[in-house]
Parts: sequence; C-alpha cells; structure tokens
Amino acid sequence: ESEVVNLDQQESEKAAEQAQLTTELEQARLDAIGMSDTIGGIREELAGIEQQQAHALTAAEVERSRGQLFGQQQVQESAELEELVRSQGQVSETLQTIEASLRSAEEEMTLRVQALEELDQELTRLVAQRAAAVSEEERGRKDVLQLAVLVANTEQAISQLARRMEDLVGRGTRLTAEREELVSQRVTAIDRHESLRKEYGEADRRVSELRAELRAVQEEAAQAAGSLQSLDQVILRRSEELAGVDSRLEALQSVVREEMGYGRQGTQQGPALKSCEGVRDAIAEWLVIPSGMERAVEAVLGERVRGWFVDEPSVGKRLVRFLQQEALGRGSFIPQRPRWGGASAPLWWPAIAAEPGVVGRAVDLLQTDAARTAARDALFDRVVIVRSLEQAVQLWERQEWGAPQGPILVTLDGEVVDASGIVTGGQVKSTPGLLERRREVIDLEAKRLSFVTELDQSKQQRDMVVAEIQMLTQRDRQLGDDLREAEMQNLSLRKDEEQLQHVLADLEQRVQAVDAEIQEGFNERERVEDESQSVQAQLVQWIAEKNGQDTLVSRVRERLGVLDQTMNQHQERVTQAKLTVEGLRAKREHEQQNHARVVRQIHEAEERRRALGEHLNSLKGLIEQCREQQALQETRCQDLGVTAGRVKGELISAQERQAQHVATSQTLEAALENVRRGMSVIRDARMTVEVRRAEVRMHLGTVEGTLAGTYQIDPQALVDIPQQADESVGEPDVVVRKETDERSDVELKEQLQKLRDRLDRMGPINLAAISEHQELEERHTFLSAQEQDLSNSIASLKEIIQRINRTTKEMFAATYDELQQKFTEVFGQFFPGGRAELQLIEEPPLENGEPSGNQEPGIEIVAQPPGKRLKSITMLSGGEKTLTAMALLFASFLIRPTPFCLLDEIDAPLDEENIGRFTAVLKDLAQNAQFLVITHNKRTMSIADSLFGVTMEEPGVSKLVSVRLGDLQPA
Repeated sequence: ESEVVNLDQQESEKAAEQAQLTTELEQARLDAIGMSDTIGGIREELAGIEQQQAHALTAAEVERSRGQLFGQQQVQESAELEELVRSQGQVSETLQTIEASLRSAEEEMTLRVQALEELDQELTRLVAQRAAAVSEEERGRKDVLQLAVLVANTEQAISQLARRMEDLVGRGTRLTAEREELVSQRVTAIDRHESLRKEYGEADRRVSELRAELRAVQEEAAQAAGSLQSLDQVILRRSEELAGVDSRLEALQSVVREEMGYGRQGTQQGPALKSCEGVRDAIAEWLVIPSGMERAVEAVLGERVRGWFVDEPSVGKRLVRFLQQEALGRGSFIPQRPRWGGASAPLWWPAIAAEPGVVGRAVDLLQTDAARTAARDALFDRVVIVRSLEQAVQLWERQEWGAPQGPILVTLDGEVVDASGIVTGGQVKSTPGLLERRREVIDLEAKRLSFVTELDQSKQQRDMVVAEIQMLTQRDRQLGDDLREAEMQNLSLRKDEEQLQHVLADLEQRVQAVDAEIQEGFNERERVEDESQSVQAQLVQWIAEKNGQDTLVSRVRERLGVLDQTMNQHQERVTQAKLTVEGLRAKREHEQQNHARVVRQIHEAEERRRALGEHLNSLKGLIEQCREQQALQETRCQDLGVTAGRVKGELISAQERQAQHVATSQTLEAALENVRRGMSVIRDARMTVEVRRAEVRMHLGTVEGTLAGTYQIDPQALVDIPQQADESVGEPDVVVRKETDERSDVELKEQLQKLRDRLDRMGPINLAAISEHQELEERHTFLSAQEQDLSNSIASLKEIIQRINRTTKEMFAATYDELQQKFTEVFGQFFPGGRAELQLIEEPPLENGEPSGNQEPGIEIVAQPPGKRLKSITMLSGGEKTLTAMALLFASFLIRPTPFCLLDEIDAPLDEENIGRFTAVLKDLAQNAQFLVITHNKRTMSIADSLFGVTMEEPGVSKLVSVRLGDLQPA
C-alpha cells in the first residue's frame, strides 16, 4: 500500500511537471509562429527589393550589351574602314598596273599592226613576182611550143607566109583592143578596191564605236541595277521602320485613348466617357504643352490630367454616377466656362521673372483657344515652371511670399514647392505619364509622316531606275543587233576585198599575157618577114632557141617553186600575225573592262567609306548614351543592394530568433518526452504493485477462509494488539476507497492517453502552414489569370480563324466566278459555237450527317464541243481534252497575267486543225505577254517572232542557232 501511495505521489509530480512543460511548449510554439509571420513579411520586402534590383541589373545589363554591341559595330566598321582604305590603295595600285598593261598592249598592238602591214606588202610583192614568173613560164612554154612547130613546119611555112602575115596583122589589132579593154577593167577594179578599203575602214570604225557604246550601255545598266538594289534595301528598311512605328503608335494611341476615357478598342470595348452626353474634349487633348514640360503639367493637374470638359457641373455629377456604376474609378470634369474672374500679373512675378532657372508662368507657356482661356487660368494660376528642385528651393528661400497668394513652383521633373514651403516629389513611377505618352504619340505621328514621305520618294526613284534599266536593256539589245549587223557587213566587205584581189591578179595576168601575145605577134611578123629570106639559117636558129627556151623554162619553173614555198611560209606568218593582232585586241578590251571595273570599285569604296564615317559618328553618341544609362542603373542597383543587405540582416536576426524559439521548443519537447517516459515507468511499476497487492489480498482471503472453515478460528483473534485489530478492521474500508479512487484515476488516464495518441498521430505543429497557404493562394491566382488569358487567346484565335475562313471563301468565290467567265470565253475561241463551264462538287452527307466519301469534293469540268452533247471532260477525245485543258490554263493566265509564259510541247497531242486554233489563240494572247514555246510543230514555229534551235554539227559539240523571222519578211 505504501508503494502505491508513493507511486501516486510520483505520478502527480510528473503530471504537474508535464502540464508545466506543455504550457511552456505551447508558448514557445506561439512565439515561433509569430516570428514566422515576421520572417514572411521581411521576405516579401526582400523579394520586392531584389525584384527591383533585378530590374535595375537587367536594365544595366541591357545597356551594357547595347554598348558592347555598338562597340563591336564600331570596331567592325572601323576595321572595315581601315580595310577599305588599305584595299583602296591596293585597288589604286591595281589600276596603275592595268593602265600600264593597257598602254603596253596598245604599243604592242601598234607594232604588230605595222608588222602585219609590212607582211601584207611583202606578200603583195611575192604575188607580183609569182605572177611574173608564171607569165614568163607560160611565155617560155609557148615559145618552146612555137619553136617546135616552126622547126617541124619550116618547109611548109614559106607558102603560108603571106597568109600568116595577114593573120598576124588582124590578131595584133584584136589583141590591142582586148588589151585596152583589160586595162580599163583593171582601172575599174583598182578604183573598186580603193573604195572597198575605205568602206572596210569605216566598217571597222563603226564596229569599234558600237562595241564602245555597248560597253558604256552595259556599265550604265550595271550601275542602274546597283542603284535599284540599294533602293530596294532602303525601301525594305523604311518599310520595317514604318511598320515598327505604326505598331508602337497604334499601341500608344490605344493606351492614351483608354487612359483619357475613350474606352478600349477592339473586341473587348469598354464604356467610354466620350459617348456620354454633355462631354466635350479631354484635358490631355486640349492642352498644347511645350516639349519637356509634360511632367510639370501632370504634377500640377494630378488626377485632373485625365479630366474632361463638360457643358456644366450637372453633367459632371451625372458622369460621377456613371463612373460609380461602371466601377471606372475617379474622374475630373471641368466646365467650359468656369467661374473665374481673371487675374492680372501677380506682384511677385516681376521679382522672380529674371531669376536663374525660371522658365515662365504656366499660363504664358501653355497655349489654348480663346474660348477656354479662363479654364487654363483657373487650372494653372500662380504656377511657375522652374528647371530644377534646387533652383526652386533657392528661389523660395530668397523671396518672402506666403500662402495662399504666393506662387507654386513646379520643376520640369514634376517636383512641387508651394508658397508655404511644402515640397512634393520623390521617385516617380517607371511608366511614362499620360501627357508624356501623348507627346510620344505626336512625335511618332510626325516620324511616321516623315517615313511615309521618304518611302514614297524611294519608290518614285525606284520606278525611275526601273524605267532607266528597261530603256538601257532595250538600247543594249538594239546595239547588239547593230553590232552583229556591222560585223556581218565587215565580214562581207572582207570577202569582197579578197575576191577583188583575185580579180586584179587575174586581170594583171591577162594583160601581161595579151602584152606577151602582142609582142609575140610583132616578133612573129618580123620573123615571118625574115623567114622568107633565111629559112635554112632560121631553122638552126629555131633549134638553138628551142633548147635555150627549154633551159629558161626549167629555170623559171625552179624559181616558181621557190616562190611558192616562200609565199606559203609568208602566208603562214601573215595568218599568225593576224591571230596575234586579234589576241592583242581582245586583251586590250579585257584590260579596258578591268579598268572600268576597278574605277567603279574605287567609287563604291569611297561611298562606303563616307557611309561608315557617318555611322561611326552616330555610334559614338549611342555608346555614350548607353554608358550613362548603364551607370545610372548600376548606381540604382547598388542602392538597392545596400537596402537588400540591411533587410537580409533583419531577416537573419529574425531567423536566429526563430531558431532559438525552435530550439527551445525542441528542448521542451525532449523534456516532455522524458517526463512521459517517466510517467510510463511509474504506471508500469504501479501496475506491478497493484497486481502484487491483489495476489496478497487473494492469498489472505484464502488463509482466512481456511482458518474459519477448517479450524474454526476467527482471524481477528489471532491479533494480539487491539490497535492492530482496529487497524485490521479499518483496512478494508481504506482499500475499497482507494480502489474507487484508483478506478476513477484509471479512466481519466485512459482518456488522457487516448488524447495523447491522437496528438501523436496528428504529428508536430506545421509552423510554415500560413506561408505555404499564401504561396498556394498566389499560385492559384496566377494559374487562374493564366487560364483566363488562355481562354481569351483561344476565343481570339477562333475569331481570327473564322475571319480567315470567311475571307478565303469570299476570295475563292470571286476568283471562281472570274475563272468561269474567262474559261467560257477562251473555250469559245477554241471551239466556235461550243460552250463549257466549271461545276463545284461538294461531298454529299449521309443520313446520319457523316460524309459519304464516294466522290471527292473539287471542280468538275463540263464541256460541249459544237455538234455534240454536254458531257464530262473524261468522255472527250484526246485533242478535245487537250484544248479544254488549254482553255482552263489560258483562263487562269488571263485573270492573273504575267510578263512571261513558258509552254513546253503543249501542242504535241493536237492534229493540224486543232494546231490552227491553238496558234490563233496564242497570237491574240501574245499581244499582252511574251510566250516562250518549246515545240516540234512547223505551224507553231511559223507564227513565232524568233526561233532558237540547238544543232550538233560535230559529235559531242552543240551549237545554238537563232533566226528572227521578222527580219526575213519582205519589205
């Protein structure tokens, strides 16, 4: 019993200690929760500061990146400028080299031409020598033949001498007349040869002039093409800049109109004050503010900057109710004729008008119409614009005015110093104000007008350059034709000259032959006269002469062979000299082209260097601006860093205090756990003692029963001391009372144990539950906004898709109707009296609403040639199908014409009759476009203006042949 009492006392002490520890633990947990709230607030403040610091750092990084980018551009363009200067020197050296090479080529060509002329003279001399040798050979051969005849017919010659003399006289007369005719022909041929040489020189000069003119035209065309390319780049750049300005202007106009109260534009239009009755102009539109004073005016007006002019104050009352109903915030409404008695120049104005930093009175600086001068004076009375806050404060300190009649000093940055000395200012919001946006809209509109003007001017210049290119292309084509014609004429003159040279050589030979015959006739007549006197002596003489003539003819033939060999060698030298001269001419033309190209490169390099210099100057200004902005953002970032460091220090100290509270809680929890374990040990010991006590009581009852039943002994008799008997008698009552108390304590302890088990199952208290709830709530708000944004985007996309589908259907219907009309017209040209049409085929749905899939949707062509039934194109013949397809093709071409059209063997399946129809339609279409037709049909070729064919005269070598049929037509 004493052990139970002792254990109950220990358990009570442990319970008291547990209650105290539990109270202390709850207090520590409450302190930790309060500190968590404090830490959450500090963290939010730190997050805001770090976000501002991140924004400033990002802006500084952006400015630094821009500065680096501009610096890299500056370095690159400087390097490019140095490279241009260096390359310009190299190009100058190249130009000098080309000029030297061109001069050497000119000199060498002059020498070669002189050598060629000398070779031509030498060849002419050799030709004359050969002609003389041939004549001499012929004469010697004839002499030998005559001598042989004379030797053989000497005996018969005497009887024929008289008749021979008459023949010789007639022959001499005839030869004389023939010689005179030949001389006349030779003189005429010589005159013709001289005229041909002059014409040949004129033709060469004409060819040179045409080539030079052609090169000049090609160079101008190349320059025009370069100008066109640069203009295209300028137009593209201006168009991009104009698109950017339009986008920025549209966004700003929408924002400005919404801020001024016009309402939102677009699919989500909101209520607008402008639509209300009695509302006139907005204050922001009415004011004409000088540049740079927008912040000052906004600081003076405050909320009234978004105000409106109304007819009377009752309209303003109605508009205030309208704003309250629509939940549109606050608004200011100024009557057009406010009750303003007017005011003359204040007494303090002359004293400060000339002070440094004073810009002027607001009523003098702000312009307005005469009807609303009172409204301006009422809004800006006593307002003086000052450049800076320092000057405003100094001005207020030097003067002695006071409120309410003193001036209100407003700086250009928006700080305000009123007459009583109250200073209003500080950090302004990062976004520009309404008036600044309005100023930016005006500047963007002026900039857009400038871009539109420059773009129109560039387009006009481009049209002029395109016209010039077309004119130069036509001139190039015409010069090419003239050059080919001149070259053909030059070649014809060369051939005529060669033929005339052959004719002159032939005439010379014939004249020499006639002279020889005349001389021979004279000699023969003399011989005939002498023959009658000395026939025998003459016979010996003839034999001797015959032998001498044979020897002479042999020598002449040997000399003629030598002359032929010499002429052949000389002819080869002349040919080689001509090839050399032609090569030098080609080299000279090539060097001239290089010279023109290098001069053009020098000009382009000068233009590029000037452009780079201007751009480098602009880059310097941009780099300085970026550096200033970067320094400003870095300073702001450093200030925010100092603030963030201070907040972090507060956060660390709060976290340390929270850690102390948490450590205290953990210590108390550990002590509480120890107390609970001690109580469990005490309960176990008490349970053991109670079991032992029950066993003792049971054993005592058994003993008492045995004594009373078996031995008939009263147990109380065994007690020697009454006090002991009394104690023994009172013991059952105490035990019963204690058991009752013990049962009530056991029930309470069991309930307490159940509560503790529930707390253990619930786990420790989550001290971060409030912050987690806030984070989840912020996440839920963010995701809800994202979901709303996505829903709006989906709705907008669906509307855009519907608009695109509607526009596509309209465009398809218009194009289909136009194609139907053109197809009917062209089909009527191919088939006079026939008709054709296009039919739209839509997929028919089934009874359940699903498409059948038997026939694909599309366009069906139905045609009716003359004399036949209306049928599908699949049931027509091959030629009719081809002509129907051509009709559809040409109809598509007519609704969207192009300058060029290429047809590749489109007439291959057609017969002769259909070829005629095809060529007739092609002639009509060729009046407005140029057709390039690949064909093997002669009737199609016959209507062409020009023919181009490819032939292979030699195996593996292709040659292009062109014919202009218009040039071959008779005049």
